[in-house]
Amino acid sequence: MTHSPVKCVRSTPIFKGLDDAAIAELAKISVHQQLFKKGTVLYDPTSQLDRMMIVDSGRVKVYQLNENGKEKVLYMLRAGTIDSEAALFAKRQHFNYAEAVEDTRICSIGRADFQDLLRREPDVAFNFLNILGDRLTELESVSALTGNLTAKNRVLAYLQQIGQAQQASEFDLPVKKKELASFLGITPETLSRQLGQLVADGLLEIVGKRVTLLAE
Repeated sequence: MTHSPVKCVRSTPIFKGLDDAAIAELAKISVHQQLFKKGTVLYDPTSQLDRMMIVDSGRVKVYQLNENGKEKVLYMLRAGTIDSEAALFAKRQHFNYAEAVEDTRICSIGRADFQDLLRREPDVAFNFLNILGDRLTELESVSALTGNLTAKNRVLAYLQQIGQAQQASEFDLPVKKKELASFLGITPETLSRQLGQLVADGLLEIVGKRVTLLAE
């Protein structure tokens, strides 16, 4: 299917509500469908934060490494999601790593071009604040998942969040189990045990990657 720069920009939450002229201008100054092969590191803590990314297709994991080199997955980026919004305003380096976990196409817009537009379209600033508010809420939710909850309740809370986001009780697990375990701060073995316990408790069913949430 042919990629439309205008549709790509229009589908980005931060630009929701902009008029056609502003969308068309953003489409002109943005870079579209750069291909990153599986395993490619898109950025690391030595990279300059200079552009916002829009995932057009594929998946990207954003993670940190501890002093022993162990990976901690922070979040996953999928088609239609954005990352590095701070690049549109901040001049600094990235804090994390981002790696394509499958062949991925990225669209992006640079800080200088965006700020030129911002001077002409203040509605973008209000939309950006709303997006930041949503991201803050998401991070608070992640903190709860990896904080005081037991391992079993972390897994259940995560699956319930996915169900709420998709407005469905049945869905495919959106990440690999190893990635999910890292995200929740537990081992893959613990994740498997807790999924099994949730099935035994009658709270969900699992067939392959397909998860069905059952009424408590």
